[in-house]
Amino acid sequence: MLSIRTIRAAGMTSLVGLACLATTGCGSDAESAEAPSTADVPAKTRPGRGRSEEPAIPVAVAQVRRGLIEAFYQGSTNLTAAGEAVVVARTQGVVEALFAEEGDVVAAGQPLAQLDTERLALELARSEAQLERLKTAYERAERMFEAKMISPNDFDDAKYAFTAEETNLQLRQYELREATIRATIDGVVTRRHIKVGHTLNQNTPAFEMKRLEVIEAELNVPEREIVRIRQGQSARVRIDALPDEKFTGEVVRVAPEVDPTSGTFRVTASLANTEGQLKPGMFARIDVRIDARPDALLVPLAAVVTRRDRSSVFVVQGATAERRIVATGYFSDGNVEILDGVDEGEWVVTTGQEGLRDGVRVLVVEGQGPTGAG
Repeated sequence: MLSIRTIRAAGMTSLVGLACLATTGCGSDAESAEAPSTADVPAKTRPGRGRSEEPAIPVAVAQVRRGLIEAFYQGSTNLTAAGEAVVVARTQGVVEALFAEEGDVVAAGQPLAQLDTERLALELARSEAQLERLKTAYERAERMFEAKMISPNDFDDAKYAFTAEETNLQLRQYELREATIRATIDGVVTRRHIKVGHTLNQNTPAFEMKRLEVIEAELNVPEREIVRIRQGQSARVRIDALPDEKFTGEVVRVAPEVDPTSGTFRVTASLANTEGQLKPGMFARIDVRIDARPDALLVPLAAVVTRRDRSSVFVVQGATAERRIVATGYFSDGNVEILDGVDEGEWVVTTGQEGLRDGVRVLVVEGQGPTGAG
């Protein structure tokens, strides 16, 4: 008979054997049911694999093209009239009447105001009477001199007295004429200095007039521009008070000297004002065209990124962006001239550069874009 110890040892051995048989028989099925597959593990946690591919950055693009670009000298000033005059009183008198007001368009010689003429008329009448008396005395002296009845000195005195009074009469006639203040140029009355009842002295300002059919703009230009600005160049004019209007003019005068105090020289542009929109004193922004290149390589200004004095653009190559350092020329009307760095027909990013790096994938969302982009 088997001892109790032997039976217990055999039982333990059987239990161990059964456990091993169970383990050996069910191992592959347990692994299939409970262990996660490689496909279920996120890519970034898979052994031997890198990070997932970054999403494409949306961008807008424009094509590099050839076209006209112009260079301008830009300045600002207040407009002035091409012709202006201050009308002054040429004789003394009290203002009796006004014939023109500010804003009136008048012609040269047209009466603007009338001074009191009573005193002048009386002085004229007295001079006429005195001249008649001296004329009679001169004629008598002439006859007596021919008869040798008076000396040559007496004859000369009579002649000079008559001539002097004749001149005095002409002066009185002139003062009487000038008692009517008249316009000295064709133009518009821009200011009236006098009122009825004012007593005017000779050379007292009475009116200011300006010609408004031609307006001028005077610029003080730095001397470094003196070799680039010439008479006959065109000018674009923008008026702050007339934002929807465009005006063009021409450089008519270039000062032949530089002001040593300011280091500038004076440039005058002339503008036609046929519709009367331009007024002296208006603030104007003047662009004088100093050069033009009709076949320049152009990209939009928004495409150029400037950092640390270096300009660059992002060129779309296939589905990625390539950063290119570029040399720029003129800037005008929202375009930039490219001297080196890109070729005609390539596509450059105009919106979305903030998140771009060299080699990053892009998705073109505006503009036709190159084939395969996005």
